[in-house]
Amino acid sequence: MRIFHGNTMELKAPNLKLATRNGDFGPGIYMSEDKEFAINQAGILARRENLLFGIVSFFETPIGLMNYSALNIRKFQTPGAAWLDFILKNRRMPKKSHSYDIVSGPAPDDHAYACLNAFESGLMERAELIAELKSCKLPNQILFHTAKSLLFLDFIGKEKVPCSKK
Repeated sequence: MRIFHGNTMELKAPNLKLATRNGDFGPGIYMSEDKEFAINQAGILARRENLLFGIVSFFETPIGLMNYSALNIRKFQTPGAAWLDFILKNRRMPKKSHSYDIVSGPAPDDHAYACLNAFESGLMERAELIAELKSCKLPNQILFHTAKSLLFLDFIGKEKVPCSKK
């Protein structure tokens, strides 16, 4: 399986010590099977740093990685109740870690983040939020959360992507 990581620098050798982002699924290295999603992420990060280019790093993983019994893997197919609870726990307790090596599932986009913020502010009910998120086409993200999970990543290259200014 080919996966992609969008950033402002090449990620040739992923290292959890360098992973400063505590995202939706917790701290670690975030990837996606969707190259366009990774390009977009690289652009967002490059704009934040006022850079002209972002970098998308490419990796290969073994076929069937997401079903390896040697890894503790959590897969969310849709943005449902369990996915929501998992994301909210990571947002509310960013220092609290979980035991999964890899977590995969829908990545919230701007609309989903707006809905999550409305829910957390009390402006949207839980059932309404889940129904709204299920109607969205969200790209998939994959969190590599442990050093053990990083062993399954083989760097195969990178691509410089132009960053459009806001």
